[in-house]
Amino acid sequence: MTTLKKLMYRLTGLFILISQSLYADISHIKITANEWPPYTSAHITEGGLVIELIRAAFAEEDIQTSFQIVPWARAMASVEATQADVIAAWYSDTRNKKFMYSKSFFVNRMVFVKRVDESVQWQTLDDLRDYSFVLMRGAVNEAEFDAADWLKKSWVTEEETAVTMVVKGRADMTVRDQGMVEYLMQTKPETFAGKIDFVEKELSNSPLYLIVSRQHPEKELILQHFNSGINKIRQNGIYQSLLAKYGSGQH
Repeated sequence: MTTLKKLMYRLTGLFILISQSLYADISHIKITANEWPPYTSAHITEGGLVIELIRAAFAEEDIQTSFQIVPWARAMASVEATQADVIAAWYSDTRNKKFMYSKSFFVNRMVFVKRVDESVQWQTLDDLRDYSFVLMRGAVNEAEFDAADWLKKSWVTEEETAVTMVVKGRADMTVRDQGMVEYLMQTKPETFAGKIDFVEKELSNSPLYLIVSRQHPEKELILQHFNSGINKIRQNGIYQSLLAKYGSGQH
């Protein structure tokens, strides 16, 4: 065997060993999220739709997963510090400085939630100047709305708390995902049904991504596996089955 062939064999063997060690490093992924039913929740079997989609995608790549539900700001901080590996989140320029993004795997319809006895019409944000809003601390809603510091805004740490404050008249509106609010109305009708509804004009359609800290040593590989897994569950029907399980109309 020539010296060149020996060198090629050695380099090939070294490449295989490096590849195997990289894949071994992500045999398990720790997911974190906040209480955001029906998408992520400690009170839903299997964790909710988004948790199930993430876990199914990684399962296709032979990667085990676990998840933890904590307040949103704490969840984001744990991913930034690489104490947890991934979280599902919407895009913002600020987040993009600290996190890397997967391909979008879901879309949330962001709407204004108001009391049923209130009539709200708007075309531009200036039409909302007289209203007060309660929002999730650390959450992204829509870029122009979030930058409008002249609007009357207050913040809470839990999704349900924001909606409850609207019901009780402590704020005029909140911005939430429509599916999440519909879930609250279905599961807690005594608190929410017949008391809140949605402003007709939506704020935005927000693509949802899996994000990982730019400080994570396996960030690229994690996202490669996730993107590959999502493609697989779209092709084999698992994605569509999970959406049907939760009554989502997306494809």
